[in-house]
Amino acid sequence: MRHYIFLLLILFACKKNDRFKDEQLSPVNVAISSENGIVNIPGSDNYTKATDDITIPVKLVFSAAAPKIFTVNIGVDNDTVNTLINHQQLGDAVLLDESYYTLPRSAEIRFGLDTFSVPVKVSMQAIERYYGHDLALAVRLSDATKGNTLDASGQMAIILIHTDKVIAASEIHYLYFTKAGSVLLEPDGTDHTLGNTEVTLPVSVTLGGTAGGAFSINLSAAPDTAQALIDNGTLPGSVLLASGTDYTLPATVNFPANTNVAKFNLTVKTASITNNVNNKPVLAIQLSDPTRHLLDSSKSVIVLELDPSKLIETDITNQNIKYTTQYDNGNANENSPKLIDNNINTKFLLGSFSTVWAMLEFDTPQTTGAYTMTSANDAPDRDPKDWTIEGSNNGTDWVVVDKRVNQNFGSRFLTVKYSFSNQDAYKFYRLYVTATNGSSLWQQAEWRLIKRP
Repeated sequence: MRHYIFLLLILFACKKNDRFKDEQLSPVNVAISSENGIVNIPGSDNYTKATDDITIPVKLVFSAAAPKIFTVNIGVDNDTVNTLINHQQLGDAVLLDESYYTLPRSAEIRFGLDTFSVPVKVSMQAIERYYGHDLALAVRLSDATKGNTLDASGQMAIILIHTDKVIAASEIHYLYFTKAGSVLLEPDGTDHTLGNTEVTLPVSVTLGGTAGGAFSINLSAAPDTAQALIDNGTLPGSVLLASGTDYTLPATVNFPANTNVAKFNLTVKTASITNNVNNKPVLAIQLSDPTRHLLDSSKSVIVLELDPSKLIETDITNQNIKYTTQYDNGNANENSPKLIDNNINTKFLLGSFSTVWAMLEFDTPQTTGAYTMTSANDAPDRDPKDWTIEGSNNGTDWVVVDKRVNQNFGSRFLTVKYSFSNQDAYKFYRLYVTATNGSSLWQQAEWRLIKRP
């Protein structure tokens, strides 16, 4: 038995010596694999290409298998690149700015490896921006640990990216205002929003191709561009709107991933349009500094000319009308005229409520698409809850143009605007209230009918 144990101990000792004999190996010499100090991209399939970037494996080679784990620091040498560019030794190359790439600061080399690849990720924005030029980046090794050494001639290599071979001109992702190129008349569709105090106009930006990751572009006013068109007679009779005073822009427009169009809202004060109703209000917006991709310089500014006739809502409640109601209140302080006196501090009040209607008769048929309702001073249960807005051309046959149920006014003297789709003109309009919020009394401060463009 002792004989067998002795043999096993000898075998274990031998295996142990085999396992750790690598510790007795000599340190290795480390170099960057290159051709005379240059790594050309593309070379022989030496990079991978994605939508937003390319990844370049910088290959480290060792004079022998690594005897143990060690590290080597990785950095860049911009001075060397600039010197070579200044002496025209890199053709028309441009130094790759650090904002366009990521590079590990060190590499950990495992036991037994004789090569190791360090990934350098370069933004496609740099390749698009400097298309037609070469991009240069010098990678330098330093501080190999555990006695390993750096090859004197191979511790630095210049990565030279030939942009016109990585992508074709047709692959460049240009960013531009979707409808840039001529003065854009606004509104340009039906997706704008008219309000009591401001108008919201959507503006779109297009990316040539589909975005990979999300990114953003800066927005700013470009008053000089618009003023120049006014001064040279291209926009006669126009007046320049002031950013921040007459209108506001978001600071950026954000592109979600996997899209090619993004929108932002231009908000214009209604008063600024009303004050220039006989002019043509204009403004200009410019794009700048995208976090990805490239601006189309010919379409990075857009000029907008606003049409006041299509952007201003008009309160027509008291314009050439005859006003009647289903019932009235004998108290002159709370009778039917108070519903349309344009004073939210007065109200129309009725007791023993079942229904009530109030009718406006115009001299000529009107097209309307909005109205406001204002709650009165007290007792929320007296507020209207269910109602319709109806149109007629004879005062007898009615068409429902808007219907609301279960409405709730959150506070007193609250004005709520209701919009609806209507292209037909009617001579008569009436508000027909069919339910309150629980009371047998009904009250309301104001009903205003609004003509939309």
